[in-house]
Amino acid sequence: MTARKIVLIFAFGLLGIAALRDFARLGEALPWHRLYDFQDFYCAGEAVDQHADPYRYEPLHACEHRVNQSPAYRLDPNRIVPAPIPPYDLPPFALAARIGFPAARTIDAIAIVLAVAIAIGGLASIGIPLDLAALALILPAGYLLLDAGQIVPFALVALVFCGVALAQGRNAIAGVFAALTMIEPHLGLPVWISVLLLVPRSRSAAIVTGVLMALAGLLIVGPGEAIEYLGRVLPAQAAAEAGYAYQYSLSYLLVTAGLPQGVSLAAGQLSYVALLAVGIWLGSKLADTLQRRELVAYLPAASAIIGGAYVHMVDLAIAVPAALVLATYSRAASRTIATLALCLLAVPWIDVWITKKLFLSSLFVVAAILFRQGLAPALSIGAFTAIAAAIYCFELWPPAPFSALTVMTPARRADLAQEAWRAYVQGLRTAPIPWLAIKLPTWAALCGLLVAGFRALGGPNPKPPA
Repeated sequence: MTARKIVLIFAFGLLGIAALRDFARLGEALPWHRLYDFQDFYCAGEAVDQHADPYRYEPLHACEHRVNQSPAYRLDPNRIVPAPIPPYDLPPFALAARIGFPAARTIDAIAIVLAVAIAIGGLASIGIPLDLAALALILPAGYLLLDAGQIVPFALVALVFCGVALAQGRNAIAGVFAALTMIEPHLGLPVWISVLLLVPRSRSAAIVTGVLMALAGLLIVGPGEAIEYLGRVLPAQAAAEAGYAYQYSLSYLLVTAGLPQGVSLAAGQLSYVALLAVGIWLGSKLADTLQRRELVAYLPAASAIIGGAYVHMVDLAIAVPAALVLATYSRAASRTIATLALCLLAVPWIDVWITKKLFLSSLFVVAAILFRQGLAPALSIGAFTAIAAAIYCFELWPPAPFSALTVMTPARRADLAQEAWRAYVQGLRTAPIPWLAIKLPTWAALCGLLVAGFRALGGPNPKPPA
């Protein structure tokens, strides 16, 4: 072992110990203590279990205040967060409501951790180095999605194993997993369409699984609520969050720039369709060029969160599988671009901005990815320094807590929960420039993925690193 490697290992060890020390100091802000969105889904499930509408202000409002004792709910008696999930997602939460909130919350936390671990293992099974997959997902999926108590990890698992099945030639299984990615419809729809179009032997399984999911939703919530979800809830959710600071969508960007909301939403929807088409085409071409069939699923999934009318920060981990494949299997130029994009995607920028104790953890992840990928030393040092400097500068001016800025106005019992949420979002007073700036690294990473994909069309794949 050379002296250089000894020094690097020692430096990584010190950085890792310091990162763990800072992470442990989060205390009550540790992700397994929060799961801040879980009560929304739990209460929607409880409404279904009680044969009530899971998308209305009541009974969601009463349930959320009963199970959530966080300061945000104690200080705002009108607070409610919608649960805009499709009817077929609700049966597990209806069952969870029968075992009680504390036990259900614990089960959900364990399920999220297992889902992320399984996704990492699935990526390793198609040749992605295990440590690289773990590094890339540990913060944007392991930390962020556990902290949020989100359902995105389960869509991520379905996406990963859709790719695994494609890589292994198990087309029918790929069709099943393609349908299951629609646990999050706006993330999974491009995957489902791509597999239907490009993998003929998966079509029956994809269609049957999709139909069974739709029927399960209809049986659980009834046709009225299912129609309400498609016709009212989805448009209301997109409109409610068009200007929300945690959004990464094109619609958010245009609203922030001062365009009318209707125009911004229409532009976001058009961009979603256009980039869906680009993702499917590029995924198909790359699957042939690089001999990586998983890109038929992974590239459209990544394209789904570039632009669009609704892209929340919890959706961003869905682009990581595509970045990992390109960073592992494409040749020099595209591999370098994909690796830099992967470094940017591996940092949950908004959470790091707000929570300073994630600074060293983020630097450790970025440094380890750069070292693992073996980029040129000057490039690696430059990229690491730029990311570290960007995080440090952002953390000097963290945003003010939203809870100190506004409270919700009460809504009528029969209103959609999105009505109250929309009024809340419109009442927020956030400085637009910092909230736009914090998204630039992620937007650059997503655009970089497309650039890396187009560059990769020019040649065959190298052997993956050992």
